[in-house]
Amino acid sequence: MKSIYKTLLVTGIVLASVCACQKWTETQVQNPIKLTGLVKDDAYYEALRAYKQTDHSVAFGWFGNWTGTGSSMEHSMMGLPDSVDFVSMWGGWANPSKEKLEDYRKVRELKGTKALVCFLVFDIGDQITPPAPANYEGENWRHDFWGWGETMEEHIAATEKYAKAILDTIAKYDYDGFDLDAEPSYAQPFATEKELWRAGPEIMEAFVNTLATELGPRAGKGKLLVIDGEPEAMDKKYADAFDYFILQAYGEYSETSLQNRYNRQVNHWLKAEGEDIGLTAEQVANKLIVCENFEAYAAKGGVNFTRPDGSRVPSLHGFAMWNPSYDGKTYRKGGVGTYHMEYEYAASGEVELSGQEGKYKAFEGYACTYPWLRKAIQIMNPRIY
Repeated sequence: MKSIYKTLLVTGIVLASVCACQKWTETQVQNPIKLTGLVKDDAYYEALRAYKQTDHSVAFGWFGNWTGTGSSMEHSMMGLPDSVDFVSMWGGWANPSKEKLEDYRKVRELKGTKALVCFLVFDIGDQITPPAPANYEGENWRHDFWGWGETMEEHIAATEKYAKAILDTIAKYDYDGFDLDAEPSYAQPFATEKELWRAGPEIMEAFVNTLATELGPRAGKGKLLVIDGEPEAMDKKYADAFDYFILQAYGEYSETSLQNRYNRQVNHWLKAEGEDIGLTAEQVANKLIVCENFEAYAAKGGVNFTRPDGSRVPSLHGFAMWNPSYDGKTYRKGGVGTYHMEYEYAASGEVELSGQEGKYKAFEGYACTYPWLRKAIQIMNPRIY
């Protein structure tokens, strides 16, 4: 009973921590708790970590420009809202500095926030191939280093070696998992052969199956394996390998457009009658995280998002308000997130919305860091305190 009380208690305090606030009222109240302050003692952090183990819509982001240092907390994981569940490190995870490791370990141990390695997966050895030695005289160092030869057997062996090296990197720094950025059909601003996708389905099978020995639901070791970009590019037989499907829903402006994105995932992953693989519509919804592009829209909280009643909100808040439906039933989504979440650190939390009078404000009467994301968390997990 004590642990349950702490879990309920923290849901009221973590979502607005760092804000200089005195009170909060919410029209949709779940498990209301009256608090007398925002003291962050051991009990607070114990309850915060317990909260993150509960079944809820998560808060996520791709965290870039990470240094772990500075006079402000903008470039530190400790500066993220307490109730952010996990982040994917958009760079900075390789050979981390002492300051980065201290920042990461502190935020995980204290707040229970997880950090995942993340990068685009196209060609053998992406991101972790060491530089070619000075005396190298071959034609393709990456292929030679990993053993990517001419036969399918060599391709598979090289891919398994590559995936194991990723696992070794995660283990070396005790990171919390891997975010597989899958964009096989997207044009890229750099040269790539996309050989892991084009050499045959056996290649990605070897890659995912190797990662899944240590990460994700199959492994059951508490380490996450998620996929973003185009989850539907994966064969349905990998449905049980990933914790979350993360969609780059950049600039989406209505619930209809979000529903269409969900429908695409359901059409791909749905377990048909008589099949042994796949997911239910509810399971797809629970894995689905929809994300906005804060590299472009951090100041405004997204684009103008039109609600079913005609009102408008910043798109991140529209994402938070929406839940997917299938066959007449509505299900809880996995959560929301932002790309380059750190760009929101100093956002004002106020925006002019076209067609509406007055400014839309994330919070009335006070300012805080990450105002749009904090409000989105409140929307998904409403409490009063």
